[in-house]
Amino acid sequence: MKKNFFFASALVVLGLTACENGFDEYEENLSPVQTEQVAKANSLLQLRTRAAGDEDATISYPVQVYVFKGNKCESVQTIGDKGQTLNVALVEGTYSIYAIGGASATDYTLPTKDEGTSSSAITLKDGRSLTDLMAAQATATLVDGGTNTVTLGLQRKTMLIQDVTIKKIPTAATAVSVTIAPLWQALTVSGAFANAGQSQTIALTKQADGRTWTLGGDAIHVLPPSSQPASISVNITSGGTTKTYTYSTSDQLEAAYKINIDGTYTEAVGVNLTGTITGATWLGERTISFEFDENGSNGVNGDDPSEPTQPNSPSSDIPSVGSTYQGCYVLAVTTIDANSAELTLLSPNESTVTSASNANAALATLGVDGISDWSIPTKDQIDAFYAAKDDITPAPERQRYLWQDGTTMKQRYMSDGSDSNANFNYAIFLRPVATVSITKD
Repeated sequence: MKKNFFFASALVVLGLTACENGFDEYEENLSPVQTEQVAKANSLLQLRTRAAGDEDATISYPVQVYVFKGNKCESVQTIGDKGQTLNVALVEGTYSIYAIGGASATDYTLPTKDEGTSSSAITLKDGRSLTDLMAAQATATLVDGGTNTVTLGLQRKTMLIQDVTIKKIPTAATAVSVTIAPLWQALTVSGAFANAGQSQTIALTKQADGRTWTLGGDAIHVLPPSSQPASISVNITSGGTTKTYTYSTSDQLEAAYKINIDGTYTEAVGVNLTGTITGATWLGERTISFEFDENGSNGVNGDDPSEPTQPNSPSSDIPSVGSTYQGCYVLAVTTIDANSAELTLLSPNESTVTSASNANAALATLGVDGISDWSIPTKDQIDAFYAAKDDITPAPERQRYLWQDGTTMKQRYMSDGSDSNANFNYAIFLRPVATVSITKD
């Protein structure tokens, strides 16, 4: 009777048509693996996907879904197309759910259930091109005999180089390309960026007029820069010699933006380029302009050089509070001088912890490559975290987050901002912080 009651309750909660079609048809919709799990488990997790942001936004399929209980991966499944819903039978408890859209087994090496962790990298296979990767994460608490329906809002993690055109190139040129660096190379299961310091070189194709070089094929997906400012270089090969003109961007290049690069070469001064970054509807739009010549580069629409720099104000290249730096949310900025500052960063990674010692051990797996000395947030840092909770990506959707008051572990309730001593009998999540010093030329 308990088994029949469980499925009847699940069908009522989900608004399925079991009353018309009967239990047998619902059971037939489960895969053989899910049917075996249902026989052992006492709760049901139902997973759906949607595109975060504009209602016209699309989702990249397939979507790889990883379900963790603590640090153990309990299930790896795939949502193959629009409208498909996953039904995962589990025992009661609190689960972390991660989804990566656009990552097929054909193009990527995917972590397995037995070996995967939230920090495992999803890497491209040799000879394959990056796809339109998206990511989402959520948490769900299942009770005995209950059902929890989770809708995963996927957010785009790539930039799209949709057009590159360089005009008036000398006819003697034998090759022209554009390089963007430094870039992230991979995503982890949790949706964090991984493998910093890579570059993407885009070979251009000569057009019929002999002097215009353009992106010859489809638009190209790339992950965003692993550190800012990023650089855009134009490489022109002629007579066996390659000249490179490089611009250091004053505006941050970020995920979910489309990039168009349009340039004109002149014999006297080198290359004059303008670039437009067009955002998906939920991120807005901005334009960057820059020039290349034989002596270097400078921004066209940047700060007025006649305006003096304030002695205690960092340059515009210093990330601001609320921006991102190497995939991390900037919680605070402490100015050192006009060109340097200390940033307090919040990791995009988080996990449930079961004790103070477990929390300290988890720091090693929750950081971001290239940044060290991750720690449990202090009172000031958890206050900044709570104040920015509606703006942070990935969003903090958990009920309680760990922080440290001297030697005492405490928990912050994200619903109302109240605190209490940490009670590890209930799910407490840790999202670590780090402080880095940066200097801009």
